[in-house]
Amino acid sequence: MKEFERYLFRRMALLTFWSLVSATLLVLTTQVLLRLNILTSSEQALMAFLKVSFFLIPNVLSIVAPFALLIGVTQVLNGMNSDSELVVMESAGAGPMLLFKPVLVLSLIISALTFASGNLFEPRANRAFGDTLAEASADLLSIAVRKGSFQKLDDGLYVHINEMFPGGDFGGIFLSDRRAENTELVYFARRGRMLQVGDERFLVLAEGQAQQRDTRSGNISIVSFDSYALDLSSFLPNSERKSLKPREQSTGYLLNPPEDDYFVQKSPEDISKQLVERLTGWIYPLLFGFIAFVYMGKAVTNRQEKFQSITGVVGIVVLLRAFGFYSAEEAGLSSTMWIAAFAVPAGATLLFLFLALTGRLPRMPAWMARRIAIAGHHVSSFYRSLHSWYLKRIRRGAGAA
Repeated sequence: MKEFERYLFRRMALLTFWSLVSATLLVLTTQVLLRLNILTSSEQALMAFLKVSFFLIPNVLSIVAPFALLIGVTQVLNGMNSDSELVVMESAGAGPMLLFKPVLVLSLIISALTFASGNLFEPRANRAFGDTLAEASADLLSIAVRKGSFQKLDDGLYVHINEMFPGGDFGGIFLSDRRAENTELVYFARRGRMLQVGDERFLVLAEGQAQQRDTRSGNISIVSFDSYALDLSSFLPNSERKSLKPREQSTGYLLNPPEDDYFVQKSPEDISKQLVERLTGWIYPLLFGFIAFVYMGKAVTNRQEKFQSITGVVGIVVLLRAFGFYSAEEAGLSSTMWIAAFAVPAGATLLFLFLALTGRLPRMPAWMARRIAIAGHHVSSFYRSLHSWYLKRIRRGAGAA
């Protein structure tokens, strides 16, 4: 690349990087907060929090990387247009390839990063993520046992330990499991103890009852026992590690899974969804980079054209990415959606590549542009009125004080 092209590439890459960091931190925060009850209750809450945050990064990168690229390219080109740099370049006879080459190189880099993240790093991170949550959940049950507190382990799963005895025994055990459809399991025991056998943990109950109720018919079966051992792995969320989920398997495995795989037999649509997400995710950075260049890479002479360009970028990007998420969800249920999940982003990428190379710009109809401009004017007027009303109230309150 020439010196000016390297200059543009550095500006776009820097803004893309900081946009990626900001968006990743924001999404990570929301994802970790969803699991805060497990993480903060584990014995090593800080370590579990850091591990979960780290293992979530590849998942988040695959989603936010295309949008970070879009922000980086759009902001730089919009700034150049506002400073009349694009007008000067076009007046000097500079061709569109001078701007397009940095966009293309950066888009290819982000696309390669997205592909590597989704197909190499993400499966391993998901597997480690599941193991971390399983460990944190195990700690949660241990704390409930030691503290004699009532804990919610999962949706529909509760445990309560009434008291502790010397030597590690505890008494007054209550455990309710409503996770299975149409079935409720309840365990009562006077005494109990935690028992570790190798890598397995057991909750050994003594002098109690096990009740199973069919919620449809109301029938109840009761079994009294002198001693009963519960495998804790069956009572911990995310702790079933014998059958890995499709998101935890490698792409090679998903392309040719064995016939005895649990999800091949029970839920093949989950495998299809994962394959679509991994094999199409890398297309969107290229697509978003081309869209940003097509709409923002030309000098605009008035506010209406600039508004149309920004509206075109936002509208097309939102529609295409929303279709990408929807088609991935439906790919396992419909062969048509499976084909469309690949054909739509690939076709749109080729279309906008053609538009970028030929210098053409799709324009919205004049009547639509007018309607959008009018709506934007009304929204701006409402915001200004609301802001003015708020300032008047503040001044009135300050005067009264």
